[in-house]
Amino acid sequence: MAPIKVFILGVTGYIGSTTLDLLLNKETTADRFSFRALVRSKEKAEKDIRPLGIEPIIGDLDSLEILEEEAAKADVVLSFADADHLPSIQAILKGLSHRPRAENGRQRPILIHTSGTGVLLDRAGGSFASSDIYYDNDVAQLSTLAPSQPHRNVDLVLVDPKLKGVVDTYVVAPPTIWGFGTGPGNHNSIQIPLMVSTSLKHQRAFQIGEGKNVWSKVHVIDLAHFYILLLERALQEPENDSVTDPNRVPLPKNEDAYYFVQSGDDFSYGSVAEEIAKVFAHLGINDSGAVNSVPADEEDAFWRPGARFLVGGNSRSKAVKAHEILGWEPKYEDFNGYIFEEIQRQRKELEKNQL
Repeated sequence: MAPIKVFILGVTGYIGSTTLDLLLNKETTADRFSFRALVRSKEKAEKDIRPLGIEPIIGDLDSLEILEEEAAKADVVLSFADADHLPSIQAILKGLSHRPRAENGRQRPILIHTSGTGVLLDRAGGSFASSDIYYDNDVAQLSTLAPSQPHRNVDLVLVDPKLKGVVDTYVVAPPTIWGFGTGPGNHNSIQIPLMVSTSLKHQRAFQIGEGKNVWSKVHVIDLAHFYILLLERALQEPENDSVTDPNRVPLPKNEDAYYFVQSGDDFSYGSVAEEIAKVFAHLGINDSGAVNSVPADEEDAFWRPGARFLVGGNSRSKAVKAHEILGWEPKYEDFNGYIFEEIQRQRKELEKNQL
């Protein structure tokens, strides 16, 4: 059998780099797949990507002709890049839709796209904990999400019923991601590091509003394992939808494309601020152990723009499909330990930069 042709976007990002690292370390990967990856920098392409056995394609998300051309050659596209870049996804779908049907390979291509549970966000500003929880196996509930929600305009293109039988689409929507990544790129997340960096900058633990808002979470390694499970199962799905196995649950896709990847209990961002304050007291950064609240409408004085949504809103999800269909079993639990390590990491970087 010819190797499965995989085209990757976001190969040096936090999620993409970690997922690729785990995938390349599987014993069966070398003979089963051939990889091509979009890379912006020629230097990074030659230094970090080509040595892994991956063919780098120089370009970015605005290189629409390149994206369409590469997608047309691929059996699988793994999109770990910008969740809000609609033109790039449209170009990829165009390429996949016009892809020649392989004589001795996949007849129907696969697109696994990374969105995020920002699509579930409200505007709580830290003032309340929402009881609204979204389940990825509830199509009716997810259909109520407004087109104006973050990522939703791109997601709607991928859950279009017109794609059925043309491209198998899967939309992975992670919540807050924690832990340190691996592979040839960025190893750091966004939200918890943002809380830490803002707090270190002012030498005080900060939260948006009262910090009551709640998010779901997942460790980056557990998330990467999920992507691999999803990819392997998607490749096993019959390409003729009329073929059914009574002993096998079909893998939802297209109109039912959403996959949440939540692990463990949800958390409040106020509890993160409290943990930062505790660590600050332990390390002698600030002995008070106090948390400082910033009203959402005053965020610009202390936070980067958009923080009121990233660490001030509610976003709660349940990964029903991952557990019940894919058998996904997350393993990482020490969330507070990660907060401690992230504070230490950023503190060392600050000290190094001050030398």
